[in-house]
Amino acid sequence: MQRLDAAVVGAGAAGIGMALALQKVPGLKFGVLEAGRVGESFRRWPAQARFITPSFHSNPFGLADLNAVNEPSSPAIHTGAEHPSGPQYAEYLSFIARGHELPVATDCKVAAVGAVPGGGFILDTPRGRLQAGFLIWATGEFQFPDLAPFPGAQWCPHYAQVADWTRFQASRYTVIGGYESGVDAAVNLAGLGREVRLLARKSTWDPQGSHDPSLSLSPYSRQRLYQAIDTGRLEIVFGVDVIGLTRDAAGGFRIHAGDGRYWDEKAAPILGTGFLKGGGARQVAELWDWDEDGRVVLSDADESTITPGLFLAGPQVRQEQRIYCFIYKFRQRYALIARRIGLCLDRDTTALETGAGAWGPFGNSECCEGCEC
Repeated sequence: MQRLDAAVVGAGAAGIGMALALQKVPGLKFGVLEAGRVGESFRRWPAQARFITPSFHSNPFGLADLNAVNEPSSPAIHTGAEHPSGPQYAEYLSFIARGHELPVATDCKVAAVGAVPGGGFILDTPRGRLQAGFLIWATGEFQFPDLAPFPGAQWCPHYAQVADWTRFQASRYTVIGGYESGVDAAVNLAGLGREVRLLARKSTWDPQGSHDPSLSLSPYSRQRLYQAIDTGRLEIVFGVDVIGLTRDAAGGFRIHAGDGRYWDEKAAPILGTGFLKGGGARQVAELWDWDEDGRVVLSDADESTITPGLFLAGPQVRQEQRIYCFIYKFRQRYALIARRIGLCLDRDTTALETGAGAWGPFGNSECCEGCEC
């Protein structure tokens, strides 16, 4: 049985970034296990999807590219794009993994995880069993969409299941959900000449609302939304809580709202309703504690509160009111986890002490509403 000090599950932005941090701990034996390819979730984005956070090579002036997984690199340089596509970003991650010679095992899906009494984990993989002293779960959320937000949702394609919006050939569609994925679906369909109705509980782009893009629509999406509205092909209906979808004898669909309103469509509505709370952490749900809202409970070091040695990395990390759902947010947790593991193994973690300004002049590790940045 192969033995590692630490195993990382998932080779997306969180997994590759964590591997780079672990690599800074001398003598640490670690590996990354990926069910598909490096950056698999990004490779599954709709063809028209783009990063909402801009990439820019500001590194020489002490500002790391917002989408970089380590301080020196820049997706803007590698992809030549300010708003990279999913496949472009996946190639950036692959480039980083190759350049740093990270020990990544692709096509290596973890089938089962067991916590060992006294510490450590046993992982079942296609390449045999693996024992790890520490386990970092970094499987993200995109591959874990919420497919059942209301009865009848099984007839609806979810944003995460869409390969290319040009395949949607009906003359009109209804999109359910008013945050990033719902707005992106509506904007792309309107751009292709389709008539689109967007059903949203509330506006996520209110200028008087939160400025945190974890809670409100990003400037990039707002700009594109306003342009789509100007075409006259996008109608937005607010105050809609969809509670069900039914089909009629002719194969059409009726969308039911909680206040009694309804809308009839010939084409199945599109779900822009987000992802499961906890995302990929639900693959090992029994190893985490969950709060009343269905989210993972973590220590201040992003460690499971019921399974010592198990850490969560990526967009599902939350600490009190801080939501780390963007790369530029959760990448600031890499060193924290790597340092905790290194210290537990009595290893030198000096290389992880990069200073408060590693990701920018403010070193915004506590970034939230009202912070100095």
